[in-house]
Amino acid sequence: MDTYLYDVAKEHNCYITQNKTRASKSFVMETNDMYYINIDASRIETSAERKVCLAHELGHCISGTTYTINHSSLYRGSAEYRADYRGAQLVIPIEDLKKCVGNGIIKKYELAEYFNVTEEFVERALYIYGNKGLLENLEYTL
Repeated sequence: MDTYLYDVAKEHNCYITQNKTRASKSFVMETNDMYYINIDASRIETSAERKVCLAHELGHCISGTTYTINHSSLYRGSAEYRADYRGAQLVIPIEDLKKCVGNGIIKKYELAEYFNVTEEFVERALYIYGNKGLLENLEYTL
């Protein structure tokens, strides 16, 4: 596991636990200016999937976008988008992505392997970075 994600968690007052849950592979809760991230290792198959789960939950902490089921679906969607953006910044930094593409690493599976993340997260990061205008003049293959 990339230890720098644990350093990021510490910097943002996030406590990471590993408990089994019925709800999801991972989630974050906020209480008293502290974030609690839970990772259910029994539901995670690869190190890439674990990295993505932790980065995404850290994204919620960094962007301050935690929510409950009482929030609107519009707010929840926005919170997920912002968490994915912050998570992508942690595990697929835009400058590193540009270097990869410049060096011919352009296929989704190649990028996923290079960054040790899931192909789905590469796709999500490219979508978000594209929306933000950060991928101009880059050619990659999904």
